[in-house]
Amino acid sequence: MLRAFFICGGVMSEPKLSIYFTLSELIQSGFAARHGIDNIPPAKELEALKYTAMHLDDVRALLGVPVIISSGYRSPAVNTGIGGKPTSQHLKGEAVDFTAPSFGSPRQIAKAIAASLIPFDQLILEYGQWVHISFVKTGGRREILTIDRFGTKSGIGD
Repeated sequence: MLRAFFICGGVMSEPKLSIYFTLSELIQSGFAARHGIDNIPPAKELEALKYTAMHLDDVRALLGVPVIISSGYRSPAVNTGIGGKPTSQHLKGEAVDFTAPSFGSPRQIAKAIAASLIPFDQLILEYGQWVHISFVKTGGRREILTIDRFGTKSGIGD
């Protein structure tokens, strides 16, 4: 089982996937909890999730503030249940949706990441409410998109 905990100084804690992120943060799902769905990633997706977490550390360092994950890995059942696309990178452990309110708005976050050297595959400002970012080991596109009620467009608009 992936949920390994250890006792350190009398406190139970979960091992981290990276400097700043734990497995629990990247697999938590209110939908899964409400519906009793197992959202534990298989080995291949777990390896991708570790890679994603490593690059989320870069995002955290760039922003200089904590990053709040709203969606990370999604099992097929969770993805289907929330109406996610069957091609979602969340299914592969490659994508995360997040905010960082202490840094600024999702638009400000997306602009900062777009201007950085962080090697993302996709960076999407979604409905002005959160940032979606994905990472792949090879062939990253550095695709920057905005999705809003009018559809999908290239770039981060003003």
